[in-house]
Amino acid sequence: MHPAVKLVIGLLVFTAGVYWYAGPLLGQFNDILGIRPTRAFMDMFVGLFGIFLIFIGLIVAWIEYEDLKWEKKEKKK
Repeated sequence: MHPAVKLVIGLLVFTAGVYWYAGPLLGQFNDILGIRPTRAFMDMFVGLFGIFLIFIGLIVAWIEYEDLKWEKKEKKK
């Protein structure tokens, strides 16, 4: 897969992580798929999932950005 595509995927994952936290503020995600798991599990999942998405998205985007810079440098040689 081309590095630019992976960069876009990383940025989309990052955006999903940010939206994970902004969604409840906008009145969404009141009930996920109609299933209400225990409150403790849901609090933990909601608290960690968005952070996970943010960090994974930034890592993927950063790696692919560096890869694009490397490829551009190699083409100049």
